[in-house]
Order: sequence, then C-alpha cells, then structure tokens
Amino acid sequence: MTNLEELVTEINRFEAIISNWDESQRSVAMGLKRAIEDLHKEALTRLIKSVKQESLPALKNAVQDEVVYGVLLYHELVKPPQPPLLKRVQAALEGVRPGLQSHNGDVELVAIKAPDTVEVRLVGTCSNCPASTLTLTQGVEQAIKEYCPEITKVIAVK
Repeated sequence: MTNLEELVTEINRFEAIISNWDESQRSVAMGLKRAIEDLHKEALTRLIKSVKQESLPALKNAVQDEVVYGVLLYHELVKPPQPPLLKRVQAALEGVRPGLQSHNGDVELVAIKAPDTVEVRLVGTCSNCPASTLTLTQGVEQAIKEYCPEITKVIAVK
C-alpha cells in the first residue's frame, strides 16, 4: 500500500515537471487539476453528509487515517488542528504585551476556568491606571477572544 509520503512525493515530482512548461501548457494542466479537485471536493462533501447521517462514529474513525484527514483538510472539509487552549491564550497575551510594556505594564495569566472564562492580572503601571478597564476590554479581552472564540469572559483579578 502506498503511504502518504510516497503520494506527496509523486505530486511534487509532477509539479516540478510542469514548472518547466510554458505558460499556456501550465494553464491547461492547472485548469485540469482545479476541475479534478472541484469534482473530488463535491464528491467528498456528499459522502460526508451521507456518512454523518448514518454513522457519525464511522466518520470520526475515518478521519483518524492520515491520508483521509490530509485530503479532507486540503479541501477545507475539516478544520486544521488547533493548539491547546493554554497555548492560544498565551499567544494572545504575547500579542498585547508589547503595547502594555511600552507603558511599563504587563499582563499575567492567572487561570483558565473551563469552559469559557480566563482570569488575568494587569501588573505594573497597568494595575493602577485609570484606563485599565479599557486596556482589559479593548486589548486583552479582544485578543483572547480572537485567538480563543470559545472564551466568552475575561476577568481581571487583583
């Protein structure tokens, strides 16, 4: 049986060959590729709908296969894996930290309370700043919710 790496190598080999063709030849090859991909995506979409109605566990089991998952991901029929919630919250805080630090402030993650709440602490000059509520809602909270849509509450603690 062919594994995923062999299939990808074969695709890359053909792409390398096509890259040396003139523009009109490449356009024809790319048009054919798009048409085949569109056909496959439509077939896979219909298959998923059918299998989902009959046996959701079977569909979840099929997606565990790396080739099936890779093809469904390529066609945007499954979501890419997300980093854990903690890593996404930390990334959000890293994004707002430079602005806070430019005013001698910072933010610390205190706790993540599943399923929808994050507790943070504003430190440094941000902890006593009259604009700390605005910093929390327009900066920290907005960034966390952007990275973590499942979080609906960001609470500042002392």
